[in-house]
Amino acid sequence: MNIKLSQHLPKTHTQKMLKKEAKSKDDACLVVLVDDKKNILAETVLSEYTARIEQLIDVSHFKGTTCETVADYALAGDKKTTKQNPVQLLLVGVGNMDKFNNTVLQKIAKTIYSSTQKRVSSITVALGDALEENHFGQFALNLLAASYRFDKYKSEQATPVLTDVYLVADESLQPALAFAQSVFAGQSLTRDVANEPGNICFPAYMAEQAQELATTYPDLLTVKVLGEDEMTALGMHCFLAVAQGSTKEGKLVLMEYRGKSAFGTEAGTTESTSSNAKVSGLKALADKLPTKKSAKKADNASDDAPIVLVGKGVTFDSGGISIKPGAAMDEMKFDMGGSASVLGTIKALCEARLPINVVGALACAENMPSGDATRPGDIVKAMNGKSVEILNTDAEGRLVLADTLCYVQRYNPKAIIDVATLTGACVVALGHVRSAVFSNDEDVLFDLENASNLSGDLVWHMPLDDEYQAQLDSPIADMQNIGGKGAGAVTAACFLSRFVEEGQAWAHLDIAGTAWNSGKDKAATGRPVPLFMQYLKNSADRV
Repeated sequence: MNIKLSQHLPKTHTQKMLKKEAKSKDDACLVVLVDDKKNILAETVLSEYTARIEQLIDVSHFKGTTCETVADYALAGDKKTTKQNPVQLLLVGVGNMDKFNNTVLQKIAKTIYSSTQKRVSSITVALGDALEENHFGQFALNLLAASYRFDKYKSEQATPVLTDVYLVADESLQPALAFAQSVFAGQSLTRDVANEPGNICFPAYMAEQAQELATTYPDLLTVKVLGEDEMTALGMHCFLAVAQGSTKEGKLVLMEYRGKSAFGTEAGTTESTSSNAKVSGLKALADKLPTKKSAKKADNASDDAPIVLVGKGVTFDSGGISIKPGAAMDEMKFDMGGSASVLGTIKALCEARLPINVVGALACAENMPSGDATRPGDIVKAMNGKSVEILNTDAEGRLVLADTLCYVQRYNPKAIIDVATLTGACVVALGHVRSAVFSNDEDVLFDLENASNLSGDLVWHMPLDDEYQAQLDSPIADMQNIGGKGAGAVTAACFLSRFVEEGQAWAHLDIAGTAWNSGKDKAATGRPVPLFMQYLKNSADRV
């Protein structure tokens, strides 16, 4: 669907008798927003339609409540007598303007799209100066998101009639519209890969998607892929403990977006790898890993230092030997939602060409039960040398993230943000409205909360007190991978914090309740791509 700024309202079309009509009255629709006090938003640009709008409000007893609609379908036009064909008029209620927020904008955008997508080819939404820049961008993004569909596996696909959307607003809002279009491109990729079934989307598929992006944006993006041989040489045995039960090889995909300048890193010396890489060379590479990062070093990070986004990419999570119940297990194809969001964010960055350096790391594995699968009670060592007693193989996301967090610190990043569909406990705590955010750094936390408010992609700050760490104590290893029944989302974050060196700014997003919708309408949401893009845009604007 195309979306553009416009300075003009659609015009009434004159018809000539006995000749083919120049334009069907079903081709266009003017959308007008009205609040619950019957005030017409953007009234100043609607002067030629005011009488018609007010008449429709009156005869339909229109109240202006949120998402209320009424259309006149251009019934006032009688081409036999007037030879004119007025465009359709659709009134959409926006409710109380004092309660106007992203949730309301999203509902209004969906209502506009659903009310018009099957019957008109274009709509013009009169906005004028009714929406400030941030709300305008959210509205445009939500309109675009409403048009998303994933029906590639259906033998019959319904094609919407609506193809063009014109937003009548000031030209100064063009950058906000362009940014929304970039975010939508990335969010759509996130939803596409997350909606794919597990027999299509497995670790190698995720690597291929990243490599395709590198081909599309060669001036901005470099992609490197580590396979299981490389991870073995690097000592990433927590990651491998998850991948070893599957016939699908685990992959660590590193996407280096250079939007500002080339940034130096030891990790950047790793070539695109294959299972034939020389183990001796990889061991030499492993020896170069930093052992500890000081707080001073992190505080004095270069302006060119990247922000690293790490995504959990368990492409299907059966639970392994600690197998999940059968009900709704099909939805475990969404357990790679973290990596999908990082992949989509990198695409959105390439579209927006933000002047910032970012590394996206996709920690991709399939968690399956087999004779080679990890058993409850097994002990493995992480890349940083710490031993982990695996008490539950269904607490696997934190294992792939642990080694990935160790690896990406070699980029000496300004901040690391990992994102994962990590715990059911997070869904119990926050439901499906807000993602949980944990952080060891007040600045990163503030920036994420600010981006949350601006984007409408909401988060909620969760605790990370040291007192929770004791729940992870193991009698025979450095730690265990679960912390018992209480505070499951918190102890999962505590586990990850043990793989972040002192002084390294870090945050963890648990999106278990927000990455997808369940039930008969199961589908990926594309979150938190809007949050990440707003966070990165704000970061780029500060430099």
